[in-house]
Amino acid sequence: MSAICGAFFFGTVVYRYSLFKAECGPEEEPNRPLMSMGILDGMAAVKRDGAERWVFCALCCVSWGLTAYVYGPAPELILYGMAGVLLWGLALVDRKIFELPPELNIGIAVLGAIHLIFDLKHWYVYLIGALCVSLPLWLLALLSGGRAMGGGDIKLMAALGLLLGWQKTLLVLFIGALLGSLVHGARVLFTKGKHELAFGPYLAMGGIVAALYGQNIIDWYVSTFITIN
Repeated sequence: MSAICGAFFFGTVVYRYSLFKAECGPEEEPNRPLMSMGILDGMAAVKRDGAERWVFCALCCVSWGLTAYVYGPAPELILYGMAGVLLWGLALVDRKIFELPPELNIGIAVLGAIHLIFDLKHWYVYLIGALCVSLPLWLLALLSGGRAMGGGDIKLMAALGLLLGWQKTLLVLFIGALLGSLVHGARVLFTKGKHELAFGPYLAMGGIVAALYGQNIIDWYVSTFITIN
């Protein structure tokens, strides 16, 4: 119960901050409406208590509750629980303005650094994770002039790699690409209008799934498809 209460409180804070960032608009826009406001004043100014907030907090409580069920009283309970809430915040902002706030990415990276300290003997797993996806995506963005991949997505994958390690980070990319292809493809097929892809929500969902069940999925894949003689 304490984990759920913590998730609800932290989720409310992240929700209001995410709305603040969404109201500010993309970072590159010079005339953001809340540019002169402090963060706390801005969060108070855009505070909303509608259905969206309750859905957001419910998702945070569910993901944190599942983390408590999977990991029990371990460091991952706090690290992955908080990361899940930050990922929902990233997904919310990206869905609204097609941008991932750097502050939330930094928050996940800080959690990743703490996880590395807790598992220092496997430090290389997390450092490789920070680079194994983000570096190829950065090269892809460089070659495409930024059209193929946004900088926020690249930073998110670096932060998740530092938190989850390289194997789960590859899984995040696979799940995100699969969900993005299926959901966005269905939107394009069955709805009219502009269909700009916000990749962040799919990477966020991939990150939550990988944090909760990534090792089980990887073990299943290895035992099913890889034969070791």
